[in-house]
Amino acid sequence: MSGPKVVRIVTREEILAICEAHLQRLATAFERWQTQAGRIGELSEADRAAAVARHARLCALLQQDQLRELQKAVPIEIDFLERDLEEREERAIIRATQKRQQQRRVHENAATLLKALQAKPGLATRELQQEISELAQGASREDADALLAKGFALLATAPGQETLGAGQHALAQQLKSDAPAPSLADWINSQPLDSSRDVRLLRIDRHIAELQLLQGVQAAEPFVLRLEKAEAESRPQTHNLLLDSLVLDLAHATRLYQQQRAHFNQLQDLASEVAAFQDTAHQSLLEQVAGCEANQDLQQLSGLIEQCKAAISTHLQAQAAIARRQAVLQGLASLGYETREGMETAWAQAGRVVLRKTATPGFGVEVGGKADTGRLQVRAVAMSHDRDKTRDRDIETIWCGEFQRLQALLKSQGDELIIEQALEVGQVELKVVATGEQEAIEAARTTQRTLG
Repeated sequence: MSGPKVVRIVTREEILAICEAHLQRLATAFERWQTQAGRIGELSEADRAAAVARHARLCALLQQDQLRELQKAVPIEIDFLERDLEEREERAIIRATQKRQQQRRVHENAATLLKALQAKPGLATRELQQEISELAQGASREDADALLAKGFALLATAPGQETLGAGQHALAQQLKSDAPAPSLADWINSQPLDSSRDVRLLRIDRHIAELQLLQGVQAAEPFVLRLEKAEAESRPQTHNLLLDSLVLDLAHATRLYQQQRAHFNQLQDLASEVAAFQDTAHQSLLEQVAGCEANQDLQQLSGLIEQCKAAISTHLQAQAAIARRQAVLQGLASLGYETREGMETAWAQAGRVVLRKTATPGFGVEVGGKADTGRLQVRAVAMSHDRDKTRDRDIETIWCGEFQRLQALLKSQGDELIIEQALEVGQVELKVVATGEQEAIEAARTTQRTLG
């Protein structure tokens, strides 16, 4: 099929721009993974070294001209880094939650121990009772285990009425015997909380731990204070209402932050691509992005995301259009068609351009269409109605061979010229480019040169 054609062109420059954007996103994802995993204590040197090595191998694909492999491998690595960071954060949150649960058990057992010691005046020193009282009120101490062990040991040696629960009594008996004393921390962790409160408190501790880890202590502080108020409430109905309300509010807060952080990360990824363009037209947008935080309003983040996407799309389309026009014109020039200064701009302004060839006077090739979409129309044309029309079929046949040579030439340079639609030779009459049209095209070229 050698008649008029609709073709799609993908240039090497366009593919390189896509690969560079992939690598820019990878660099941002890697930096986020390394910083966050290190901050929460979930990054070993071996893990970091392995990620650095993978990153280097992927970057090397660009230098090795393995562009297709790069386009496949980089998104996979980015997805891996995101999922891996989620898993590391989850482990850190679980540890923090367990620590809060352990502290809760320490406080509850301190309260039980204090009550038992107060029931036996003189058994413990005033200083020990004061320290245990502080534990019961929520204080955190590094020697909490030792203080509780000391208090339970005193009770184990004291005669009189049973004041401990079954669990505390079992611990006291073990401390009293000659057998090795159990780890108090292990024993505390093994003791069940009130089943009616356990699940609810576990959820609260989980949410608070997550907020503290991901957002910081200040973000969780209002909820910590509400929890203290709920636990200090002696009226059961009010106590339960306070806990239920806290669970709901914490769940909403953590969900909202996760959404905000996802939007914020996406915005940072896009902004890094925009910044790489080094275009002053984007300065205001980048300043707005720089002023954002991870807990920014979702609507504001979404608006900036769309602006960044539009800026990237516009820039890439413009650059791709230039590369496509240059590739086609240079390819036709190598086949003997005449190209002049300003022809590329004339094409952009008029939507098409006609190239003549000395070897076939009176005929030429018209290339049209918007290069920013990648789809072009190419066809052989005549320069005058007053011509030998018996040559039209020969001209189209010649153009057929030249088009195949153009395809091969572009392919050798890393570009692709793909036929999407084509008509048979002679199926439609050869288009005539009137003299007036040619003069208008030439005038556009001249105007551009003058302005330049």
